[in-house]
Amino acid sequence: MHPTEKVVRQFHESWDMRDPDRGAAVIADDCDFEDVARDEKQTGKEAYKVDYYRWREAFPDGLCKVENVIVSQCGEWATVEFRNTGTHSGILRSAWGISRQLVSKPKSAIAR
Repeated sequence: MHPTEKVVRQFHESWDMRDPDRGAAVIADDCDFEDVARDEKQTGKEAYKVDYYRWREAFPDGLCKVENVIVSQCGEWATVEFRNTGTHSGILRSAWGISRQLVSKPKSAIAR
């Protein structure tokens, strides 16, 4: 397995393990973690963990399964196809306010 794939798998699989520290371990201090749908950006490990707990509050039974990882030939970036599932039983907080219902769609991420 390519080292870049190991990094993106560790990041995504930490959700199922309920271990945000494991996910944060592969994030650089100056990494911008962007949520495009909500137009929000968090920078660094601690901001990632805040976002993790925000989602965990909304989806306490949430799971994240990596379905496919494509690493670039140079190895500097990867595209990750993953499926999040869970019951939206809590509050989802964001800069836009509080959401009580969220429609789930397949997600993908690009890690660099």
